[in-house]
Amino acid sequence: MTIEIVNHTDQPVEIRNFDKNRYLDTAQMDAEWRNIWGRSWLLAGLVSDLQQPGDFFVFDMGREQFLITRTRNSGIQGFYNVCQHRGNRLVTAERGHADNFRCAYHAWTYNVDGELAIVPYEERFAQGVPCAERSLKPVATEVWAGFVFICMDPEPIPLQTYLGPVVQMLEPYRFAHMTLVEDQTVHLQCNWKAVVDNFSELYHVDFLHPQHKRMVDCCNDTVHLFEHGHTGLAVPGATVNPRFPVPEQPTDIQTAQLLSLGLDPDDFRGRVMDIRRAVQERKREIGKARGMHYDGLDDAQLSDVWQYNLFPNVIFSFTPEHLWILRPRPDASDPARCQFDKISLVMFADPELAEESSEILGPGRDAVSVDGFIPADYRRPRRDVFNYDAVIAGEKTMTDTIDQDVELLGGVQAGMASAAFDTTWLNDDEMRIQHFHNEWERLMAEGEAGGGGG
Repeated sequence: MTIEIVNHTDQPVEIRNFDKNRYLDTAQMDAEWRNIWGRSWLLAGLVSDLQQPGDFFVFDMGREQFLITRTRNSGIQGFYNVCQHRGNRLVTAERGHADNFRCAYHAWTYNVDGELAIVPYEERFAQGVPCAERSLKPVATEVWAGFVFICMDPEPIPLQTYLGPVVQMLEPYRFAHMTLVEDQTVHLQCNWKAVVDNFSELYHVDFLHPQHKRMVDCCNDTVHLFEHGHTGLAVPGATVNPRFPVPEQPTDIQTAQLLSLGLDPDDFRGRVMDIRRAVQERKREIGKARGMHYDGLDDAQLSDVWQYNLFPNVIFSFTPEHLWILRPRPDASDPARCQFDKISLVMFADPELAEESSEILGPGRDAVSVDGFIPADYRRPRRDVFNYDAVIAGEKTMTDTIDQDVELLGGVQAGMASAAFDTTWLNDDEMRIQHFHNEWERLMAEGEAGGGGG
């Protein structure tokens, strides 16, 4: 099922609103763990972190932790990161390479396929050690578009069935060919759903993100609604917001885009609304020489910013040249806290295609310096973890847009806890929020009626 809403002229989602307890209540958080997190496909990390057999990373997800590794036959498999002797967390490093996984407590050792291989003093176990039964407990694992997904449900639907039409719609962007340039995690004082809500509507953009009027048109967006709670949004880029006076000359952001494409901003004095089409045509003209594979993209995709939310907690914000993965993860026990990841990737020039190395800028691009080709000395960036206070103090940044959101979300959570607030009051522009919460409610009700999820 795919529903397309252009300019919000069609309203297939009934706005029903919902009470605040789903953001605050610990009992609902426990039910959510069973019925939402226990049944959904979750983006655990990047395939690029698993180049060779024995490469691994650890994925923290609420009250669980998973060990994702490339196995001896070059497959990718996730396991619960728990030694099957006495329950110790097996791997403590965030990522790395290992010939095997050895528990620091009693030296039970597992190979990279998760099989229990060494049990010290095995003869001292009167009941024996059934190694097959005591191997690491696997979790359903699938790969799509350069991303590793896991699902705690013992019998999940296939990942591509879960994603549905999203797979085909996003395929031309070639995410698997993008390169990680920044990895950040901020600790927020809000429920994870408040983060998803924030990135499910444009109603706030004119007021919270004034810089956006200089690069995108949030009045003429196209919304997509999908089965399983996923949503999509396409926002015209390389333009300005027509709700505000159209400037006589290109904005600073448009100017940077035009210059990166070899176009003269002065040619668009009095023609700012022509820039979007000019950017599309110019990218089509020089894309191959710059090492960009634009053939699978239509003209609008060459200029516009897309944002796709994958239920329950993944937000992709992207252009052909960049991708932000925004991912709130719930706290293990406090519904008023979460961790929020911003993982930034860039499409470097394909050296087999490129004739020159100049980069191409687009709206929403990260503030990371890119020089055409991937640097010869490229090394994966370390994950930077900090508290939201560091963003407010200006000590850390996740770009102006994300900083503005981060600074606000603590106030949203605090306000929800007030006795003066009981339910949301959504408008039609917030239909993606309602669509997300409809799926949340469906899974919660279905799971509890069946005695809980996986």
